Amino acid sequence: MEVKDCKVQLQGTIYIDSIFLLNLVMDLYLLTLTCRILGKTATYSRIFAGSVIGAAGYCTILCLPGLTYMLKVLLGMLPLGALMIKISCRTKGIKELLRGEGYLFSVSFLIGGFIIFLRSKIPFLNGQGDTVAATAGIGFAGFVICRKLIDRYQRKKKEHFCRVLLPGDAGMVEVMALIDTGNGLVEPISKKPVAILEEKEWKNLKIWMKPEKYKIIPYHSIGKERGMLEGYEIDAVEIKSDAGDKRLDKVIIAIFKGKISQKGSYQMILPPELSI
Repeated sequence: MEVKDCKVQLQGTIYIDSIFLLNLVMDLYLLTLTCRILGKTATYSRIFAGSVIGAAGYCTILCLPGLTYMLKVLLGMLPLGALMIKISCRTKGIKELLRGEGYLFSVSFLIGGFIIFLRSKIPFLNGQGDTVAATAGIGFAGFVICRKLIDRYQRKKKEHFCRVLLPGDAGMVEVMALIDTGNGLVEPISKKPVAILEEKEWKNLKIWMKPEKYKIIPYHSIGKERGMLEGYEIDAVEIKSDAGDKRLDKVIIAIFKGKISQKGSYQMILPPELSI
């Protein structure tokens, strides 16, 4: 007996509700981390909306017939990821949107690798199969680890430097500022935090040296029990750093008579309340 053209096709059953639920949970993790990396304050409702769109879009793309996996990624996943970022993080401009999408896929790769690693090393987890609860649980562990690493990195970043733009006599004046977590200087009446700027920089900021803007700020320092700093209130200040940009209104800046940095690497001391 001769058998010709015998083909055996194996088929599996895909439960679309389980895929939707799993993707919804994982997208919640990924979008929360992405917004954190971008420095965006995203509400729970926006993150949830972005996750629902992502999970529904993934299920729709998965069911499209006649397309290879690579085509599904290029034609579906990339635009879908951009839409999720836009909804959740409210990015501004194409550059920030693409940066956010890069973070989204990077975090997805890391957590996916973490899930595969744990499944291969822990027999109990491997024995649970691909259940939604098991995968989401392992993903949550990866989410917590990533969030702690991101928070630690951003805290360390905030302790360093940023650029400050001040409106001066002939345009914007840019100075480098040290973000000093130990700077607790405040204006006594308004209780607003006070930044400190070298006196030489005030030569370009004379438009703000008006009586109605004038402030007296008491301070304490090592080697001198107490003293007074003169300062002025500036209508608007722009803070720029790798974490993003920020505009501050009604900022009080004290004048320091001397060099703040002996090497001249920065000209201002910024309290953490005024940083990004």
